[in-house]
Amino acid sequence: MHILTVDSYSGFLARLSATKGAQAIFVGRVTWPGLAEPEDAIIKLYRKDTCGIANEVIGFEANLARGVSQPRHGAVLLLPKSALPDLNLKLDEYVDAGTGICACWATSFEQGAEPFKFIRKLSSFSQKQTEAFYKSKFCKLLAGVDYVTGNNDRHEGNFLYKDDLNYLAIDQGCVGGGLAWHSMWPDPNPINELALLAQKNLTASHVANWQTEAIIEYQIAQESWRQILPGIENSLSGIIDKEHIDTIIDYMSDRANSHDFAKSCGRLV
Repeated sequence: MHILTVDSYSGFLARLSATKGAQAIFVGRVTWPGLAEPEDAIIKLYRKDTCGIANEVIGFEANLARGVSQPRHGAVLLLPKSALPDLNLKLDEYVDAGTGICACWATSFEQGAEPFKFIRKLSSFSQKQTEAFYKSKFCKLLAGVDYVTGNNDRHEGNFLYKDDLNYLAIDQGCVGGGLAWHSMWPDPNPINELALLAQKNLTASHVANWQTEAIIEYQIAQESWRQILPGIENSLSGIIDKEHIDTIIDYMSDRANSHDFAKSCGRLV
């Protein structure tokens, strides 16, 4: 996982979260490793007392390893307080007092992609298109990744729609069941949001097919997590301490080898 400094940041473009209490998100310009010119990027701030940045790293690396489509680039971006735009925040909650640095999560701005929950509200968007998403391999792959990582926040605003065949996973801030697993313990029973959404949006027979296919994808992937988790462990070095890395890796390892994925999908076993 790349950790970028202010040298890779070319400035603020627009604020995205304007409502009170919303997460601090803005569009800025970032030069990604290997590229010569800056590109538009979505930049998110997490309070320094959370493990949001670590969660984003875990989710991004897990999606990448399992072939789940997501924004092209992702990185931790370290910005000094002076480089942050005016987001009407108490910046002391985000900026490390000792270094004056705010750790942000940055991903590519994907032109033409919109949160699924907004697309679904369009009068031109059909029930058939909604069903197509829940029947897609993307959805079933992502359900397995979310289960292993303990991501309990996969609502319809946390994946993007490009067209009827292309979707992108975003926002992995609630890995481990939330933003505070490091101060308590990862949630042993996080909600499988995609399974609940599939049950809500598909007919009973299609739900049964969805469950079967999602379980097969999960089982196929079980052995691969042995190779994936060491890479995630390496990516977390320098972001959270060794004790917390061991905690979340052990948690994901247990879930990757669990027999409870079917139950989380609503399948009685």
